[in-house]
Amino acid sequence: MGKLFVVGVGPGGIDLISERGVLAIKKSNLICGYKRYVELITDLINGKEIFTNSMKGEMERVKFAINRAKRGDTVSLVCGGDASLYSLASLVFEMSDGFENIEVIPGITAAMAASAKLGAPICEDIVFLSLSDLLTPWKVIEKRVDAINFGDFVTAIYNPRSKKRKDYLKFVLEKFYQERGDLICGVVKNCEREDEEVKIWRISEFEYDFVDMSTIIIVGNTKTYLENDKMITPRGYLDKYKEFNVQSSGFKV
Repeated sequence: MGKLFVVGVGPGGIDLISERGVLAIKKSNLICGYKRYVELITDLINGKEIFTNSMKGEMERVKFAINRAKRGDTVSLVCGGDASLYSLASLVFEMSDGFENIEVIPGITAAMAASAKLGAPICEDIVFLSLSDLLTPWKVIEKRVDAINFGDFVTAIYNPRSKKRKDYLKFVLEKFYQERGDLICGVVKNCEREDEEVKIWRISEFEYDFVDMSTIIIVGNTKTYLENDKMITPRGYLDKYKEFNVQSSGFKV
């Protein structure tokens, strides 16, 4: 019996793929994936059979990978970022048709990679919000924006702006502004790739034309502040333990 690995290959660099993911790719005789994601791991797949297709080819890609695994191949279906978040792991199980030899290997998703570039904006509860309405109706996305404001969540925005969806991001950020003020926004384009760009703006100074589908945006909550060009969302340690005096405790740090 063959095996299907569903591998999250992270945001870009091979050095950010987990060791388990690298081993799965090396074990596989067939690599399937969106063309751009497969190109990111070229150094790992020399000599292997490759099946790639374009965006909106997800069902064809998954079906091909499952069928080949059923025939006895060891297959890696590679996914950008994490294998589950806005990716193909759920579709694999939905289409598995009784095939059980499936292993999902997690990866570093764009929000976490971007957070590391920006400082420490993600240190407590966070919402992942995709602005793509291809699979989620816009009315549902609007309701989720209201819930984010109510809970004052740090928010990682995926799929923020495309040619057909130029106004969605502006709508969301203006809703945040109306309810919670001029929040800090960290913007990372092409995270962990050669042409990476990192920006930090307030909502009031946001440059929407800079953003494309290769951009991840992390909007802080009302506690997030900027220091030395880094976004910081305090976890609460200093407030909770402010009565703790390290010097008088006898401990050396």
